[in-house]
Amino acid sequence: MKRLNHPLSPNTEADLQKLVEPLASYIAAVARPRIVLTVSLILLFENLQLINKAANQHLASSSENRIA
Repeated sequence: MKRLNHPLSPNTEADLQKLVEPLASYIAAVARPRIVLTVSLILLFENLQLINKAANQHLASSSENRIA
């Protein structure tokens, strides 16, 4: 597998900041922040697994199409 290491662009960092800051404020304001943080991380990792699975399927299908 070919890995690409691209540094984050300033736009990506700004986009992440726009996402993380409101989420962090919300988590800090709730009555049980540890539970909310745990659930948020579980959902994040589940989404990352789905994205990774979709990417792997895409790579597999594109390599099959090149062979055929």
